[in-house]
This record gives sequence, structure tokens and C-alpha cells, in this order.
Amino acid sequence: MSKESMSSTILARKEESNPSLRASMRDGVSHAVMLGAGETYLGPFGIFLQATTLQVGTLATLPQLFGAFMQWASAISMDRFTSRRRIIVAGAMSQGLLWLPISLIPFLFGSGELAVWLLIGLVVLYHGTNGAVVPVWNSLIGDLVPPDIRGRFFGNRNRFCGMSTFIALIAGGGVLQIFSGQDQVAWGYLITFLAALAARLNSVRWLARYMDPAFSMSPEQVFTFRQFLRRSPHSNFAKFVFFVGTINFGVAFSGPYFALYILRDLNFSYLQFTLVTAVAIISQFLTFRYWGDLSDRFGTKKILNLCGWGVGVVPMLWLVSTHLAYLIAIQAYAGFVWAGFSLSAGNFLFDAVTPAKRARCVAYQGLINGVCLFGGSLCGGLMANQLPESFSLGHWTWTPISALPAIFLVSGLIRFISAGVFLKKFQEVRSVEPISHGELIFRVSQIRPIAGATFTLFTDHLRHPRTRKKRA
Repeated sequence: MSKESMSSTILARKEESNPSLRASMRDGVSHAVMLGAGETYLGPFGIFLQATTLQVGTLATLPQLFGAFMQWASAISMDRFTSRRRIIVAGAMSQGLLWLPISLIPFLFGSGELAVWLLIGLVVLYHGTNGAVVPVWNSLIGDLVPPDIRGRFFGNRNRFCGMSTFIALIAGGGVLQIFSGQDQVAWGYLITFLAALAARLNSVRWLARYMDPAFSMSPEQVFTFRQFLRRSPHSNFAKFVFFVGTINFGVAFSGPYFALYILRDLNFSYLQFTLVTAVAIISQFLTFRYWGDLSDRFGTKKILNLCGWGVGVVPMLWLVSTHLAYLIAIQAYAGFVWAGFSLSAGNFLFDAVTPAKRARCVAYQGLINGVCLFGGSLCGGLMANQLPESFSLGHWTWTPISALPAIFLVSGLIRFISAGVFLKKFQEVRSVEPISHGELIFRVSQIRPIAGATFTLFTDHLRHPRTRKKRA
């Protein structure tokens, strides 16, 4: 039996014996539907309500900053919780119900400044309820998933979540396209956001089926955010946190404005916006499992070394062309490298932090990320309003369609600086099989997420009958 088949069998057996793992898969799928039908379209919804460039950035990052503070508040009070599952279920329920008032804004308040600020306020509450859940969920799921299958389990979970997000995203974009043709876009958003509400409530049903082992924390395992910062020059985990935080600063510098660029500057339809967005999601879906296998075998740090540089290229590629086919191609690449980055960053935390400290470390990382996201978006929005219409260097003049392509360029440079400064400062924390960066790049180059030539996702159904019989 091959290593891949053996690890698949081990994962399947552990899922069968652990109902929480099955519930986590189904919860993840329902949550992903909410992301695809709901969160993906909050930026376009703000643009529909006539948000300014700075308001679009505020909508994308101020709620996440508040969510980060709620993570901190939740983590420092976690030792008072008698049930982690109860907190998770209550927070997820509250988050889901907020989709109702969000969807009704254009019907009750129309569009304009008041409607946009109401949307921002509701999304702040939405991310706040989610922030209260995140450290508790990470603490609980870290106790429930065995360490030896962690990379593969989350790779599979993220794979199914990616496909669910993709389907919900396509369906939501189709609904918006249909209603925009009838000049009834508000009704399109109402339908998609109510679908997000239904998906989150179904997620709550599965969260309630998690096992809820007792949690305890001794006084010596409690540490404040100030202590975390004080120890950071000598902490491997803290250096990792600052790496991810500065990457997210660069991401937020441009990330909130891609929807504005696509819908306003390029004048794409909702269907074209959905297509460009969905390609990145399907690319992630097709590669999560393979990144998980590589992470389990060679370590999360090796993947971060590769993908940390890879994500820096992404925003710069948007400067080359505005053709739809080209944007689809670079989104496929973006999904590929972000799948490796996000999966490895998540698993590094589980590897580097003991279970008792996990909730606080998640919260402190979230707080730093929230500040970086908000600061990056604010800096990007302010710079976008100050940049000239054209840039000259000798006889060469560049006149972009708006200020946003220049913002994309700066975003890429920030990510490169982050990778160059921080990647060499933290190390792998578990014993893994050694591999050179050249060999890892070769292995990664064999993953073809769009053609699927080396994937086994569908191949069990396509193999020659004799081959399947031999494997059986």
C-alpha cells in the first residue's frame, strides 16, 4: 500500500471513530457556503450602496480589527467557561442572525452615506461575534484532531470548504447577475444574504455535535499580551506571528480595493466579478489536500518559505493586463499559493503552541493581524487618494486606469519585504523529513491545479477497472 493510500485509510478510520471530526467537516462546509454567498459580496454590496474608496477599505478591515479585540477578550476569559462548545454555538448563532438586518439595509435606508455606515456597523458586530468564537474553536478543535493527521485532515476539510465556497459564490453571482439585469440588485443581495443566514444556522447544528472535553489552565500557563510582546525577540512563535502580520499588512494595503477595481474601474459585470473571484477559490480547493500532505511530510516552515514569496507576486501581476482571460490565469496562481500559505500558517500555530496556551496565542495573533489589516487598508486608501494620475521616469510614463494599480504594486513590495525580513527568523518546531528548496519546488511544480493531471480527486472514478481491482 502506498504512503498516500495508507494515510487516507488512517484518516478515514480516525474520522469514523471520532464523531467530532465528521461534524467538523459538515460544519466547515456550511460555514464555507456562508462565506461564498455572504462575506464575498460584502465589498460589492458596499459599492452598490455607493461607498467611497476609503469606506470600502474601512468596511473590509475595521470589522476585522474589532473581531481581533473580541478574540483577545474571549481568550483572556476562557478559563471561566464551563463549556467551550456552548460559547461556540452561541457566537455562531448570533453571527448568522446578523445577515437579516444586513440584507434589509437597501429596503429600509436606500443607498448613500447613512446606509454605508449602517452596513459597516453591522459587519463590525458580525466580525465581533466571530472573533469571540475563534480562539475557543481553535482551542477545542486542536484538542479533537490527532496531531499525526492534522495536516491531512485540515487539507481535506479546506478542500471541501473550498468547493462549497466556490458553488455558493457562483450561485450568488448568478443571482446578482439576473437581478441586476432587471434593475433589482437589492433583491439579489437579499436572496444571497438569506442563503448565508441559512447556511450559518445549519453550521450551528453541526457545531452542537462537537465533543466538549473539559478545559483547564494552570496559573503558570496564563500570560498577558504585554508579556507576549516582551518575549517576542526570543520567541519562535512570536516571530512567526509578526511575519504573518506584516504579510497581512501588505495584503490589506490592496486587498479591499480589488472589488472596487474590478467593478468600478474595469466595469466588469457581477458575473465577470464572480468568475474572477471563483477561480482563486477553485484553485485552492484543488490543491489544499496536496499542500496538507507536503506539510505533514516536510513541515509547515518549508511551505511558508515557498509560499511567503509566492504571495508577494500576486498583486503585481494585476499590472500586466486587464483582459479577463489573463485575470483568470493569475487568480488560478493566487489560489494555488494562498492555499499553501493559509494551510501552513494555520497548522504552524497548532504545532508551535501547547493546547493550554492555544486560545491566547490565537487571540494575540488575531489582535496583531487585526491591527495590521486595519493599518494596511487605511494606508492603502489614503495613498490611493494622494497618488498622481501618471508616473514618469525619464522618457517613460505610466498612466494607470486609476490609482489602484499603483497600490497593487506597493502591496507586492511590502509582502516581499516581510518575507525577506521574517522568514529567516523562525524555525520548524517538529521533526520532519528534510528536503531542499529546489526539490520542494520541483514537487510543487508537479501539482497542476487546473488541468488536474496529477490529482487523485476524481481519478478513482476514471482509472481502468483492472487498476481499481488491483488497488482494492
